[in-house]
Amino acid sequence: MKLVVIGGGISGLAVAFRIRQRFEARGRPLELRVLEAAERVGGKIRTEVREGYRFEWGPNGFLDGKPETLDLCRDLGIEGALLPSSEEARKRYIFSCGALHRVPESPVSFFRSPLLTLRGRLRILKEVWAPTTPAGLDTSVAEFGRRRLGKEAVEKLLDPMVSGIFAGDPALMSLASCFPRIAEMEREHGSLVRAMLALQRQRKREYGGTEPGGGPAGPAGTLTSFAEGMEHLVRALEERLGRSLQKQCVVTSLVPDGGEAAKGYRVRFLHQGVEQEMSANAVVLAVPAYEAKRILKEMEPAVCGLLAGIPYAPVTVLGLGFARDEAPGPLDGFGFLVPYREGTPVLGSLWTSSIFPGRAPADCVFTRNMVGGWRNDWAVSEPEDDLERIVSDMLEKALGARGKVCFRSCVRHPRAIPLYFLGHARRLEAIEDRLARFPGVYLTGNAYRGIALNDCTREALRIARTVEEDLILGRDYEGEAAR
Repeated sequence: MKLVVIGGGISGLAVAFRIRQRFEARGRPLELRVLEAAERVGGKIRTEVREGYRFEWGPNGFLDGKPETLDLCRDLGIEGALLPSSEEARKRYIFSCGALHRVPESPVSFFRSPLLTLRGRLRILKEVWAPTTPAGLDTSVAEFGRRRLGKEAVEKLLDPMVSGIFAGDPALMSLASCFPRIAEMEREHGSLVRAMLALQRQRKREYGGTEPGGGPAGPAGTLTSFAEGMEHLVRALEERLGRSLQKQCVVTSLVPDGGEAAKGYRVRFLHQGVEQEMSANAVVLAVPAYEAKRILKEMEPAVCGLLAGIPYAPVTVLGLGFARDEAPGPLDGFGFLVPYREGTPVLGSLWTSSIFPGRAPADCVFTRNMVGGWRNDWAVSEPEDDLERIVSDMLEKALGARGKVCFRSCVRHPRAIPLYFLGHARRLEAIEDRLARFPGVYLTGNAYRGIALNDCTREALRIARTVEEDLILGRDYEGEAAR
């Protein structure tokens, strides 16, 4: 059995590892190849170590409230290297009206918080009587928020949450696709307030208080990384996959072998500029949507049009280090998010050295600042000196002092985060319907069913199970395994 995984980011590496596991467990032979276009694997997961600072290009960590990534670490033998965030990381802030406001962790603290005006808090009390979303209607995050919580809550709470996670615009983002848990809470309880109270009661029974890392409606778990940074996970996967990995392989097209999908597929690629191809019984595309569009263009043009409808938000990540006595403030927390209404392209600032130990030299602190996003795409290409000034201005407003920068690192992601606009779920259904004509071709990655690391490892496990069913058990597949 020949399987090709296209893409060596976390999704591709994880799905390749999981598929190999399943074939080995059944004692079935597997010829596996993972083709990565770049000189290194991991995609946006990269830990830069320079002058004693550890700077994450991509994800800062993952929440341990879901099992898939933890299970992956255990199976890789790196569970002992996991590093939970500090207790200080529970303190999260939103910058609003010229000041930092701590994000409340309980319904009671929420209604006491000055983050919203008294009128805004009273408006939320009316949420229990707000009309629910009609069944089958795909509503935007902004429309849902205005209907249930009021305009002020949208601008000061939901907007920074959407921009902090997706770098997107809540008026365009699909609630059901971006925040399925919130949509589920409304369906089950008819009210977010009632759902939050029910969750708080459940957590008190299970944990004796609020579950670590999550507010009553927020994601549960503790933010977790590795002492060496997030690249530790990538390196472990790379080591286990070994010679199955081939770098600097730019896939140019995927076509049915002999024009018939039942015979398998031909994967054509350039390896260091030389045209090559290989045959496969099945192919997993674990690449961004725009790359999948390019690869599938010859085989299924209709899918390409659907994939083109998944846009990406641009983000620049600017790491700034300070001597502790010359920092803009104490940095005693996780960091803060900034609503769009504040008029800055800064999406937020993570206080990395307060979240995880070992991220800065002794007597220094380190911040990781996100700039740009869908609504401020101009800022992504600004010169580094201008970006430093913009971020320093924001930190001064938030913390009350002008810090003296002693370290700087910058990475630009022109297409950083896929955006789940209205109609995203219907788009996925249409993509699946089109690809059903090509058994043995699978799509995975953060462009489809969740952008977080946990989502990628969960989807990798789902795809691996599907491949096992199709290729080993022979369901819905007329290729080699069924014969």
